[in-house]
Amino acid sequence: MTTAKLKLEIRMKKIKLVIHEPLINKIIGNELNLLLDDKTNVVDAINEADRLINNKGGFPLPDYKSLLHMVYNPVENRFYKQAAVTAYNEQNQMLNVRDNAKKELPEETTIILIPTGGCISEWEEALDYKKFLKATSR
Repeated sequence: MTTAKLKLEIRMKKIKLVIHEPLINKIIGNELNLLLDDKTNVVDAINEADRLINNKGGFPLPDYKSLLHMVYNPVENRFYKQAAVTAYNEQNQMLNVRDNAKKELPEETTIILIPTGGCISEWEEALDYKKFLKATSR
């Protein structure tokens, strides 16, 4: 009797993440070409940027513990008002990721993230980091 070998096919997508934040750019640059899981979303891409930042010594902005902590409220599954986030597919069509942070991204998506957008009319404080961690661990 032979044992069947299980072949796992892991599918990945190319995602470009452009971050406009000088202190982060000094650490990892302003443009990341990421290879992420097939079911990836904007939150996953930002998490990968955080992993790269942590590998280079940690998050450089003292009021936050990570880029995701800086721009995203996991309790309400939304980006903070001051965070500018847009995404475009290969054909340069805009994807509405602001209203759906967990929306699956197509191959070759470009995400532009400005953690503290230039035209801010309202500012929201980030969640307490313990609450943030609790909400993201669900």
